[in-house]
Amino acid sequence: MKIINYREVPILRQSESPAAGKIWSAEGSISQRRHRQTRNGDIDMAVGDSLSMDEYKLTLASPAKVVPLDPNLVLPKPTPDIETAKADLKRAGYAILTDVFPEELVRTARQVLADEIKREEAIDESRVAKFFVDPDAKNRRLNRLPDRHEVFRQVLEHPVVLELTKHILGPTVLDESYLVHSVDANVTRPGSGAQFIHLDASNGVGHATPNQSRFIWCLDEFAEENGATRVVPGSHLWNPEIDPTGATTYESVPAEAPAGSLIIYTDMLLHGTGANISENRERASINFGITTPWCRPSINFPLVLDPEVMKNTSQTLRQLLGYSSVMNGGDYPWESAPESIRSLCVPAKMAY
Repeated sequence: MKIINYREVPILRQSESPAAGKIWSAEGSISQRRHRQTRNGDIDMAVGDSLSMDEYKLTLASPAKVVPLDPNLVLPKPTPDIETAKADLKRAGYAILTDVFPEELVRTARQVLADEIKREEAIDESRVAKFFVDPDAKNRRLNRLPDRHEVFRQVLEHPVVLELTKHILGPTVLDESYLVHSVDANVTRPGSGAQFIHLDASNGVGHATPNQSRFIWCLDEFAEENGATRVVPGSHLWNPEIDPTGATTYESVPAEAPAGSLIIYTDMLLHGTGANISENRERASINFGITTPWCRPSINFPLVLDPEVMKNTSQTLRQLLGYSSVMNGGDYPWESAPESIRSLCVPAKMAY
């Protein structure tokens, strides 16, 4: 397996002058700063969450430090055994679980995703392109998935997903339900650049245990050529030593997986979408995270999703999507919410 060294570089250079004190400056033209390749063809990206996205894209500086791969760490391989996946997750920070979803479900999800993206593009391409963390406009992103088709609701409450979430996050106070932090689709198209290596951390660098179980449902084969997600094996154990400034290079490997697989990791693993250097191979996935009830999800789903769609959903799914009050076991009615939303509310105690 060929390993590409994706370089994460600092965005802005800090300098000092007696008059101005500390200032941030960026060098080069806008086009130069947006994308840069090293002499050996490696792609430069940024890492961390302490600078703005624009700052991450504006850089020509060289990394001050390189963190190589651990040559002694055994990389996870696709496995149908959930206990092996749990061991991989503990050791390397990620796992690749196969045989979770029927092939027909995978095909349905892939076709629905393609149809929905095409429909959104016909309305306005910007609804699915130019996502703020993508380096160009070639990738396609799709949100509001639970509204769009039953297949996307099924994956969120799949028994394997819930078992792994309990394994990763542990028990909650008074047995409150976990919450879906975010869910969206990512279609990496040929010629699209690589995303910067980053954390999906709810509260950045500095926490000792995960706040999110993270999942990537591979709707296509994940290969290095078509932009398989790149991971930094073992980096889940480095927090809080991870450098969030962008001044450090973290070498990474592609998480290669067959179509239908579930890549499992946490918000403590460094990772990022790989560059799609293929001629004609898309790489589609459903990406989602589940967090503890005391963490604020990225999306306020009750205010985003269609109440009519949610009427016939399970109590488990409604709990996961936030249709309950989950604060220290309290189950308070949503007095000011519209009846269409209030009627969907369920108790906070975990139903799964």
